[in-house]
Amino acid sequence: MELVTKVRTYGAEAISYLLPLLEHDDAAVRELAAYTMIDIEGLSSEHFGALREAAENEVGWIYRVLARLGTPQAIDYLVEKFRKRPSSGSALAEALRMLGAKGAISIAELLACLEQCDERLPRAVSSVFRGLNEDGSSAIPRLMEIATDERFHISSRREAISSIGEIGESSGGVVPQLIALKESTPPFAHTIDRALIDIGVEEALPGIIHRLPSDSYYALRDLITLGDKGYDAGPIVLNYLDDPDWDVRVIAAEALGHIGYLPAVPNLVDILSGGHDWKLDYAAILSLARLEQEQLLDELERVHNSHWYSPVREVARVSIQHIRTGAAIDLSHWWRFGRAENSPETCTGVAYETIEELEGTKLYSSRDEDRKQLEILSYDIEVVGVGAAEGTEPNDNGIIEITPENMVEYVEIIEQVPNIGLKVPNGWLVGASRGEWGGEIVHVASNGDRLFLVNENVEDIFPLGDKIIATAGLAHLSSNRGMLLEIKESEDGVYSASPWRRLPGEPVSSWLIEGNKLLVNTRGAGSVVVDADGTLSMAECTIVNEDS
Repeated sequence: MELVTKVRTYGAEAISYLLPLLEHDDAAVRELAAYTMIDIEGLSSEHFGALREAAENEVGWIYRVLARLGTPQAIDYLVEKFRKRPSSGSALAEALRMLGAKGAISIAELLACLEQCDERLPRAVSSVFRGLNEDGSSAIPRLMEIATDERFHISSRREAISSIGEIGESSGGVVPQLIALKESTPPFAHTIDRALIDIGVEEALPGIIHRLPSDSYYALRDLITLGDKGYDAGPIVLNYLDDPDWDVRVIAAEALGHIGYLPAVPNLVDILSGGHDWKLDYAAILSLARLEQEQLLDELERVHNSHWYSPVREVARVSIQHIRTGAAIDLSHWWRFGRAENSPETCTGVAYETIEELEGTKLYSSRDEDRKQLEILSYDIEVVGVGAAEGTEPNDNGIIEITPENMVEYVEIIEQVPNIGLKVPNGWLVGASRGEWGGEIVHVASNGDRLFLVNENVEDIFPLGDKIIATAGLAHLSSNRGMLLEIKESEDGVYSASPWRRLPGEPVSSWLIEGNKLLVNTRGAGSVVVDADGTLSMAECTIVNEDS
């Protein structure tokens, strides 16, 4: 990089030396020469021919050099090249985004297909507008023409609407036309609702409310983006604080603060008396901070001084400062998906006495002597995956993109040998974890019947007091989630599983300890102790895993 930076300082003088290198025998030299020219001063129309020749010879960085050149010839070349080789994640797509406002109208014209374009093109175009954002505003009139003109192919019209949304706030002027198009062309209703959300106007609210019963989590997430324009949804959102899906409860609590719904204050305060879901507590505190009610300070002080989980205590402290002084709430958003900021480290050593489980009540696939019996307890399970349809060509980077147009679902039925088993009066409760491919808890009755209780990655299953508790969850990519599930048996002997307490992260190991308690080590988010009545606390470490 030091060499590249130095060469760039010579500007136009260096270009005459770099252009011949675009034809060098060594591909690495060609690419380095092109990369150096991306941010060099002095490019002009006289260089277009040599740059185009390099592009035809597949010099990857050269598309961005052409975008930097930005002449009408360069724009036309890039747009036409993209028409022939559309791909959302390609170097060409990035070059079109680099063009900014001066390329917007030409890019929009790619959607003017009287018959179906290359099936990849419309979606690839809208992805370019996502990158252009407000720089694409000059194309709004043309995009609106394409969206409303029935001569154009339906896929082009749909992505023209999406592109209008991707441009954002500048598209506010065509909202009445979008509403009219929604009423006249019902097949576009979902796309227009999405565009209204992306534009950020109150007209998006009816569509969000309509989706709440069937798409609760994502509808609430969209509501957050509307801010106080979503205020009128407040009474409906309150109902989702008790949703069966714990993640929906969390996003509902967070949404109430973003939309500024003051009547929610008592509901949010009530949440803080539970302590069984740290994420729900976290979201409720953030919403109370956004609602900025000074009478809440005593309650937030109580949480700051007493909550079992340190990231929740920290968000309470920051919220108190915000209400008192207006200081910004400067915390990472990763708590929604992965481990929270300021998470404690996981223990590698603890001082608690381990309680051995009764012999013959547990089976582990890691123990050779248990494997044969676990094989007898195996069950058939559908493993579902998605991928690109057969025959899908890779993009310029050699990557096969999965899009709604080429996505196909693959279902494979496998025989799953459980990883874990707990003996119960009528058979065994068994569980498995296949990582990103899922997991489950199954009751294998004494007569051989199999009943699926829940789809979750299961780490272990324990008797805890008068309860049966499973440790479950998964850390994958940016996500890190964990849950304690309570397994109950009905009067007629049917088992079921439901969330009981939320863990700070994926459980990686767990065992019973003195005092009728369960110790759970999570992935990078601390070690938790839970007793039989569900009271949570952080474990006292004798050794801390600083790499966790």
